[in-house]
Amino acid sequence: MKKILIKTLLVCVVVLFFPFIITLMTSSKNSNKAIETMNFTIYYETDGLRKKLTFDEYLIGIVAANMPAGYHMEALKAQAVISRTYTLYNIALLWKEHPDQNSFTTSELGLSYISLDLMEQFWGSEDYRSYFTKLENAVYGTRDEVLVYHRDLILPVFFNTGSGFTRNASEAWNIDIPYLISVPSKQDVTSTNYLTIEEFEISDLVTLLKENYPNLTVSEDSFFQDVVIQNRDSAGYVTWVDLGNQTVSGEEFAKVLGLKSNHFYMESYDGMVRVICNGSGHGIGLSQYGANAMAEEGYSYTDILKHYYTGVDLVTIGE
Repeated sequence: MKKILIKTLLVCVVVLFFPFIITLMTSSKNSNKAIETMNFTIYYETDGLRKKLTFDEYLIGIVAANMPAGYHMEALKAQAVISRTYTLYNIALLWKEHPDQNSFTTSELGLSYISLDLMEQFWGSEDYRSYFTKLENAVYGTRDEVLVYHRDLILPVFFNTGSGFTRNASEAWNIDIPYLISVPSKQDVTSTNYLTIEEFEISDLVTLLKENYPNLTVSEDSFFQDVVIQNRDSAGYVTWVDLGNQTVSGEEFAKVLGLKSNHFYMESYDGMVRVICNGSGHGIGLSQYGANAMAEEGYSYTDILKHYYTGVDLVTIGE
């Protein structure tokens, strides 16, 4: 399970650096067909071999890699819809660049994927059957369902755990995406990932920063004057940090320090630098922990998706 959570964080890093949006009309190419009849093939490549996957097999592997299988069924269904929408969104982008392309590898499609044998390694033989059945039911129970905004497929980004509110894409990416706006995610405060506190020796932190920024003018004696959070967005995530003679993004600074998110605070504590971090991931779109908490409270996967993606519709391709 721990490895699956690590994969989730890696996915979040990928979508964090995807700062653009291209819409696709669901009334365009192939939208009048069920997904399984569309003219594309997905392959999983490993050890120099290529294995052809059905679309549902691929989606099961995606959900397995990106959400803990122990989560509530309604949360898993939400993740299945996200995975299907995200995959078709990326296929649309690839089709736009290469109209004749009809085969894709799992690595091309943007989300982590794990195969059946890896699932068994992650979960163990005792849990494998029950977990796989859950994921299979999540995928089959939402068959052909995708998320659209004004009939366009959306880019359904997601992350592990929020800080109480999700973020506006307009502030995080400087792009106005109407369905990616800040919404409450209060359940996140109960997650073990909600609060992490780390302490650094000032000398160690200066060394770390200078390793990443060789021309940096930051000293130990004036650290808290040189290193200053310059700006936050409305959800509290750090957008810019002054580092002496340089300014870097909050995301980049958090990555250098190995923080779980760029929702953080710094303070002097007992001669050290204490960093208090909230949440895990970029904070845009759906909070997976929040989705699971909503499911535990009785909300359906449709409720969950429409909460985190403002103004979207859930539609079935082929109808």
